[in-house]
Amino acid sequence: MFHLASVQTADKNHSSQRHALRSQRTRELLLDHMYRLALEKGYEGITVQQLLDSTGVARSTFYAHFRDKEDLIVAGYEAIGIPSTKVTEVDGDRRVLLDVSAWLFSATERHAALTTAFFSGPGQNVILAHLENILIIQVREHYRKQGLYQVDQLRGEAAVRCFVGALVGLWLWWVRHDYPNPAREMTETFDSLMNNGTWPPENSVRQ
Repeated sequence: MFHLASVQTADKNHSSQRHALRSQRTRELLLDHMYRLALEKGYEGITVQQLLDSTGVARSTFYAHFRDKEDLIVAGYEAIGIPSTKVTEVDGDRRVLLDVSAWLFSATERHAALTTAFFSGPGQNVILAHLENILIIQVREHYRKQGLYQVDQLRGEAAVRCFVGALVGLWLWWVRHDYPNPAREMTETFDSLMNNGTWPPENSVRQ
């Protein structure tokens, strides 16, 4: 039997998929041109109008996706993906850790010139606030899955804020000092202190 409702539902789903694909392509186009302009003239020198002129994207389309250029940069961080987890043992206990430090340091190292451009002017505070919020959400959700976070308890939120605060603080020092150490070393050092509770790393202790 021919079902008109089924056809209408299929058409609606197909249309939704096409819209999502167009939106994704628009976001990628805007991000690509944002990165190019940032490398050419620095992040502070970029205006939304310049982005529109270089991409051909309509102003209404831009604001349908983003509030401002800082919101566009946040989309770039979100596109990196979600940090993976890893299993380790601390004092004989098995722990599932969110590998968020490797996620942040490695991605930054791959796009060091862009990161420097984004954090070289007054707009850095807006971008940093967005990035910090992304990290807080990721870490809080991981703690919740591991049974380490309760909404009505201060300890869980304090743990999230302390972890993210330490990570962002070290990361900012690294960026502002022009990446003096490799991302892998930064990750291992941070994890040794924050996840394993040991400092300094065992293999760096001098006899």
